[in-house]
Amino acid sequence: MLGTVSRHVAALRPGVSRGFSTGPALGYQARLSQYYHNTLRDDLMILQYVPPQVRARQEVMEEARLKAIKENVGGTPPNPLRKRLKVRPPKPRVAESAAHNTPYVDKVTVHIRCREALQNKHNLLSALMTLQVVTGQRAEVIKAKNDAAPWKLRKGMPIGAKVELTGDRMYEFLDKLVEVVLPRMKEYSGLPMDSGDGMGSFTLGFDNSAIGLFPEMEMVYDMFPMVFGFAVNIKTTAGHNPAGRLLLSGLNMPFVHARKPTTESFML
Repeated sequence: MLGTVSRHVAALRPGVSRGFSTGPALGYQARLSQYYHNTLRDDLMILQYVPPQVRARQEVMEEARLKAIKENVGGTPPNPLRKRLKVRPPKPRVAESAAHNTPYVDKVTVHIRCREALQNKHNLLSALMTLQVVTGQRAEVIKAKNDAAPWKLRKGMPIGAKVELTGDRMYEFLDKLVEVVLPRMKEYSGLPMDSGDGMGSFTLGFDNSAIGLFPEMEMVYDMFPMVFGFAVNIKTTAGHNPAGRLLLSGLNMPFVHARKPTTESFML
C-alpha cells in the first residue's frame, strides 16, 4: 500500500522519484531569478524607456542616414571594377520598452573544447564529468561537422562537451560565476565594453585554472586526471549590445572600458 502511494506521488511530482530528486524542488526559485523578477526587471524597463518625441526624432535621423548611405551622398564614388561586397541584413528595430518585452537571459551554454580527445577519446570523460559537477546537469558530446586534415580530424569525431542551462539552473550557475568565481580570479578585470555579438549575447573565456574555483570542484579537484579551460555563452533577448550590457550589469557582471596604453613622458 505504501509503495503504491509513493509511486502515485512520484508520478504527480516531476523530477522526484523513489526518494531522490533529479531537479529543483517544487516551489524553488533561485536567488538571482527572484532578484530579476522582483527588482531588476522593473528597473530595466524604466532605464530603457524612450519618450515618443525622442523616438520619433531618432527614427527620422536613422531614415536620413540610411538614405544618404544608399545614395552615397558626400562619400567616395564606388569603384565599378570592384566586386560588390555582401551586404549585411539590417538590424531589427528596437522595440519600445514595456513590461512584456523587458530583456532577460534566455540560455547559458557552457562548453569545453578538448583537443586531447583527438589522440584518445577517453580523455573526453574528464570534460564531461567536469561540466556535470560544475553545472549539475549531464553534458553532451560535441562532434566535428567537417574534416580537417592538418589536425587529423574527421567528421563525427568527438572534440568537446557542452551543457545548455535554462531556468533556475541557469540562474544558479550565473550566481556562482559572478559571486564566487570571478572575485577569486586575480587577473580578471571584466568584460570590455565593446564585447558582444551585436544581438545582445556575450561570451566569456576562462583558462583551466578557473575551473577549480567553483565550490563543487574544490573537494573533487584531485580526482580529475585532466583539467580544461571552458567558455560561457550568455544568450539574452536584448536585441542589441547596450541593452544586453545593461541586463548583465544588473546581474553584477563586471564591464570595463578599454584603457589606452600609457605613453612615456620623456625619453632617456
